[in-house]
Amino acid sequence: MAAIQISALQKSFGNEDLVLKDIDLSIEDGEMVALIGPSGSGKSTLLRHLSGLCVANRSSTSRITVDGREVQAAGKLAPGIRQTRAHIGCVFQQFNLINRLSVLTNVVIGGLSRMPLYRSMTGIYTREEKIAALRALETVGMRDFALRRASELSGGQQQRVAIARALMQNARVILADEPIASLDPESSRVVMETLQNINARYGITVVVTLHQVDYAQKYCKRAIALKNGAIQFDGEISSLNEARFHELYNVGRGKQSQPLEPTPADFSQALTSLSN
Repeated sequence: MAAIQISALQKSFGNEDLVLKDIDLSIEDGEMVALIGPSGSGKSTLLRHLSGLCVANRSSTSRITVDGREVQAAGKLAPGIRQTRAHIGCVFQQFNLINRLSVLTNVVIGGLSRMPLYRSMTGIYTREEKIAALRALETVGMRDFALRRASELSGGQQQRVAIARALMQNARVILADEPIASLDPESSRVVMETLQNINARYGITVVVTLHQVDYAQKYCKRAIALKNGAIQFDGEISSLNEARFHELYNVGRGKQSQPLEPTPADFSQALTSLSN
């Protein structure tokens, strides 16, 4: 069964040109997929549609399902979107933790959808819920930081806590939007290895948007590349050679070409580092 199914997805903002153009896409259960492409290509917008944070044009015949549940159709959110979102873990570039709360509490919050309203409003958590949160923190290597405030953690540590919160949701799909964009190389490596580990260990489907092609090459088997709101490449990331890379990240042939990020030199360096 497909973990994610998208058909005829179109999106524009106001009177602007289409940001997403007739996207048809299927991602199988248990895949770890990189969404890549130049800035402004539509990667983050596509990811937001999967969680229902953004809806397609109402004039379209679009339909999106995640983990077998309908998220939206024809530009309208599905009636059960809250229940569906409870099974979709979202990891953002800016972590979205509550800095004044402890790491443990930030993770427990991931289970709010399964708690009675009075307990979620008062912050009363059971022993079982706290144990589950500790297990999630142990999975991402952050159990020893459970009682610290989130504000005391480094960026990479906060990102791992955000991943633990997604695990606390019992999410079957994790959507990670530029999770390493603001991190140093070592923290980036740890975060990507954490996502790779939970994908392999629990079979959780992971879709991650990345600017860093070398990280996509190293941690994901499949890449979906967007340019100008359309899918330009979808396949084994090992077949994304330098020629295809030029097509994706350059303005065009016959014009003064201005490389977008990352540059072809970055790609060549990535290939070299992977072969070492």
